[in-house]
Amino acid sequence: MEDLQGLTVSGYAVGRLLGHGGSSSVWLVTEERSGREFALKCFRPAARRSSRGAVMSAEGIRREIRILSVLDHPHLIKAHDTVALASGAASRAALIMDYAPGGSLAGLIAARGNLSVGETVTVLTPISQVLAYLHGKGFTHSDVSPGNVLFTGQGRPMLSDVGIARMLGDPASGANTGTPGFMDPAPVDAVRAGLQPERDVYSVAALGWFCLTGVPPQRTADRPPLSILLPDVPRELAAALESGLNEDRRLRPTAASLAAAVYRSASPLPLDLAPAVHPTVLPELVTRLHAPPTPRSGLGERVRGLRRRLTTSKWLGSLVAPGKLPFPGSKMVMPAAHQEDHRRGRHAQPRGDRQLRKGVLACAAAAAVAAAWWLSGAAGTATGPGLPSGSSVAGPATAPVTEAPPGGTARQADAVEAARQQAASPDPAVAVQGIARLRSLAFSTGKLELLDEVNQQGSGAAAADLGIGGRLRESGHTLSGFSATLSHVQTEEARAGARAVVAVTSASSGYEEKDDQGAVVATGTAAGGQRLRLVLVSVDGRWRVSEILPGT
Repeated sequence: MEDLQGLTVSGYAVGRLLGHGGSSSVWLVTEERSGREFALKCFRPAARRSSRGAVMSAEGIRREIRILSVLDHPHLIKAHDTVALASGAASRAALIMDYAPGGSLAGLIAARGNLSVGETVTVLTPISQVLAYLHGKGFTHSDVSPGNVLFTGQGRPMLSDVGIARMLGDPASGANTGTPGFMDPAPVDAVRAGLQPERDVYSVAALGWFCLTGVPPQRTADRPPLSILLPDVPRELAAALESGLNEDRRLRPTAASLAAAVYRSASPLPLDLAPAVHPTVLPELVTRLHAPPTPRSGLGERVRGLRRRLTTSKWLGSLVAPGKLPFPGSKMVMPAAHQEDHRRGRHAQPRGDRQLRKGVLACAAAAAVAAAWWLSGAAGTATGPGLPSGSSVAGPATAPVTEAPPGGTARQADAVEAARQQAASPDPAVAVQGIARLRSLAFSTGKLELLDEVNQQGSGAAAADLGIGGRLRESGHTLSGFSATLSHVQTEEARAGARAVVAVTSASSGYEEKDDQGAVVATGTAAGGQRLRLVLVSVDGRWRVSEILPGT
């Protein structure tokens, strides 16, 4: 490695070496004016050449930065400026880039050996999404590899080294560039020149294989099926990676389709970055360091799996709030159904939307969708699996009111009719009261068909209640005493009887789960007030719950 100790960069204080490779070294620098930390990428003189073989000048690097300045994605490391680098007798240009303190995927796998299925989903989904974004802008990356996947202190994966990306129409595209083990083994298509985003798809699928096994994938003829190497890997995830590694590029999915398939396969989990980061970075890490695995009931995982599929469904994806990857403070959500397809003449692939679904990135608060209101069981102490213990459910407006389940059949019928009349109100602030009362009655009396009058069919709220209701229906149990209160109701938005957003503070009572003989088999505790925003849609002239968002 060349000695760059003692290098000086005007306006920056140079810190420690972050990493180095065959073509460059990267250093931590601090901008003296603002105190903000950046990464300084220093090219070696012999490596600082373009695809045409000419040495890249400072102006050439600036030109590339200007071209890439049109790119803006939350999982993309950006180059900000070029600076003059003086070291010994050499004087050349270097890049000022975003700093990712969590290190690289290469370093993480070197320290840990491999990642869990959930962590692999957390890495692959956004990296595939950012590749779909690049392809949609007319770029390929050409070197998707473990060294070019970096992590923020929040555990957010970031794609780096986009500076080597080329315009897809450039016949001098660096199609033969890349990292051994992650380069597409298929011959370069000379006719299509640079129009080959499928090469990036192969690389990101190889990245997934590397995350799970700790080694790059071999060629197809020498590669055992992933399901044999790792029997616990979900079948859907193994199939997605195998399709991306297909040596016939025409049979590979688009990057957006791969992102959706990976996301559907398993729940994402926070990354444990602690074993790989520099000791000075440990206090900065926000993600879970060595947290024990969270117990997940079979019912809960089935509900989460159903919600992931609804989110990426062609027909229902727009009706279900997308989930959020496990990065604290993240605004990056799961891929919506049918993302952009940039195959440009490819066949054997279903055609998707022409661009990433607008508004997906803006809806980060929808991460908990149904769990925030319908399934906030973590607050309770119910002994039975999958119970909505401590669930916050809407009740009457303005003043807290408790809806106690009536004791007799006639009284139950009267209560249901009263709730239906209230739910039929054209005023969403009034209707939401009746909707919540209907749901309370469904669980407390066992009349689970009332849930059809609560949620919009196919929504995240409906999927959550399907999980609870299905278990109660199979067992014949009821949630005796389950009731709800709602206060501080305010309609934030209403569109001519078609859609409304209602802010509420919701809370729920304790309850007893009873079997068909009246014996108590589990209990749930009361849950305190929680501020939420309920998205209502009109179905046949009546309001239904579509989404549940955290309140502000």
